[in-house]
Formats: sequence, structure tokens, C-alpha cells
Amino acid sequence: MIEVDVPGVKMQREIWFHKVLWSYMPCHLMGFVVMAAVIFPTIIAINLGQMALDALGYAGADWLAFPIFFIPAFLFLLRVSKRHS
Repeated sequence: MIEVDVPGVKMQREIWFHKVLWSYMPCHLMGFVVMAAVIFPTIIAINLGQMALDALGYAGADWLAFPIFFIPAFLFLLRVSKRHS
């Protein structure tokens, strides 16, 4: 655990990820849990978004669901992994 000095608050942060080259790899069970908790709902949301676009007659806009759901999930995972590395 790493102690973080915040004025008036004593916090300890667990190490869930290790930095490997330019990426982060989970090294703790909570790292895998956080990744699964973000990745699985994101995949489901992308698939449902594509199905909704198909049902509404916008079959050519299947690419749209991917960036709408993937980019925020990716940025969230980067922030968590950087914070807990």
C-alpha cells in the first residue's frame, strides 16, 4: 500500500496495476475485477447500441456505438490503473 498525504486526511492506496512499457497490467485481484466490471458492460452496451441502430434502420451507422461506449470506458480504465499503480 502507498500512503497518500492529503492535508487533514490519511489515505492508503492499494497497488492493483503495474506499469509495463506504456501500458498497465493488473497484478491484484481487484485490478482484474475493475477491468471486468468495465469491459463486460461496455461490450454489452456496444452490442445493444448496434442492435438498436439496426432496428431503427440505421444499419450503416454500426460504427457509431463503438466510440460512444468504448472511449469513456477506456479513459476510465486508464485513470483507475494510473491511480492504483
